Amino acid sequence: MTSWSTSLITLAAVAIGAILSFLSTRLTDRGRWQREENLRWDAKRLDAYSEFASALLKFSNIAFRITAGLGFQVVAHPLDAEAGLPALADAGSELNVQWQRILLLGSPDAIMAAKDWQDEVFHLEYFARRLRNDPAEFAQAALDRREARKRFYSAARADLMITSGDLPTDIHTPGRWRMLTEPDPQTPALEL
Repeated sequence: MTSWSTSLITLAAVAIGAILSFLSTRLTDRGRWQREENLRWDAKRLDAYSEFASALLKFSNIAFRITAGLGFQVVAHPLDAEAGLPALADAGSELNVQWQRILLLGSPDAIMAAKDWQDEVFHLEYFARRLRNDPAEFAQAALDRREARKRFYSAARADLMITSGDLPTDIHTPGRWRMLTEPDPQTPALEL
């Protein structure tokens, strides 16, 4: 072989090596960028889910406090409807903002679970606004709200790929000390 052909082969090998190195680096950088992008969106979804849950719990707690003031059996400090209804409206405004974030960032399953939880809380709002008044319906609505909340958290955890397992089933069981202080064990008050 001539020196010219050896040089050409060496130059071709260097060029191929450079191209392969460039492609390898490009793919590595793209993979890293994609992982960072996924982490960023996961963080935004986590924020959206937690802020929605916080806003809905605030709304729910105000509704429960108003219903406690109306005589429904619920563990909450009673709140007079005159003071509570404006607070409920303010909490509803914040809830609407957080709902929009869920619609933008949530998975379809999490969106539907959030909608169901919100609907169950709105059912309780009707009692706070004196649009419903049946104690048995209220008790069922409170239980339905709790189950809808559990479904939302499960859907949000699945969307965020949290693999530590399902939520424990007994997280809403009152502590032993609370069972000792219930006013009437025959009619325990509903947990929030």
